[in-house]
Amino acid sequence: METLLNFQAYLTNRDRSPKTVHGYGSDLKQFEKWLGRPLESMTNADVRAYRDHLFERGASANTISRHLASLASFGMWGEMRGGLFAENPALHVEQVEVSMLAPRWLTRTQKRKLLQVIEEDTRMAKEKYPRLWLLRFRDAVMVRFLLHTGLRVGELCDLRLSDLTLGERKGSALVRRGKGRKQRIVMLMNDTRKDLAEWLKVRPPVSSDCLFVGQVGEAIQPRLVQRVVQRYAEAAEIEDLTPHVLRHTFARSLLDSGATPFEVVTCFSFCVQQK
Repeated sequence: METLLNFQAYLTNRDRSPKTVHGYGSDLKQFEKWLGRPLESMTNADVRAYRDHLFERGASANTISRHLASLASFGMWGEMRGGLFAENPALHVEQVEVSMLAPRWLTRTQKRKLLQVIEEDTRMAKEKYPRLWLLRFRDAVMVRFLLHTGLRVGELCDLRLSDLTLGERKGSALVRRGKGRKQRIVMLMNDTRKDLAEWLKVRPPVSSDCLFVGQVGEAIQPRLVQRVVQRYAEAAEIEDLTPHVLRHTFARSLLDSGATPFEVVTCFSFCVQQK
C-alpha cells in the first residue's frame, strides 16, 4: 500500500489530474488482487498473463490498453526510482489489437485431437496416478464443458450445484452472472450431461456449493482453468489455445450445424441450446 501511495504522489507531483491518479490506483489495486502478491513482485510474465486474463473475461481492447498503461507507468516509475525493478516489467508487452479480437476457432482436426488428448490424459491418470485422477477428471470435464457450451471461463468458475438441472433426456445450467450481469439458460447436450453426472458422483463432499472445486474444496479460479487448457494444448500441439478460442469453436460448430449468425448471437446472449 505504501508503494502505491508513493506512486500516486509521484503522479500528482507531475501534475496528473486527480481522475488519472485515481484511475491508475484503481487499476493497480485490481491487478494486485488478481496477482495475489505485492505489486513490487510483478514480472513481465505476470503482466502478459494479466492481459490475457482481461481478454478472456471479455474486457474491451480499450479497457485492456488502459490497464496495461497503468502497469507500464508504475513499472517505469519503479525502474527510475531504483531498486524496485531492474527493468520495467510491462516493457515489450503487446497491446490487444483488433486482430487479436477477431474470432478464431479450432478446426475439426484440432478439435478431434484435443478431445483425444483429454481422454488419454484421463485414462493414463487413472491407471498410473490414482490419487491424481480425480483432479485430472475434473479438468477434462471442465474443458469439454467449455467446448460444448461456449461459456466464458469466469462463468464456468461461478457455476453452483444449484444452477444445474440434469435429466435423462435434457438438462440445463443457469448462468447467473454473464457479461453485463445478464442471466441465461444453457441447454446441455447428452455427452455434457453424462460428464457432469459422472463428476457429481466423485466430486469431493465439501462445504462449498461450487460445481468445480480444488484439492481442498476451494472454488476454482480462471487462472487454473487457463493453465489446464494450456496443458492440453501443449499435449495436442495446438498453438495459442485459450478458453476464449473454445468459446469461438462452439459458436463455429453452431454455424456448421445450420444455425444462422443471428441465432448464434441470440444463443450467446440469452439461451444456448444444443440438439
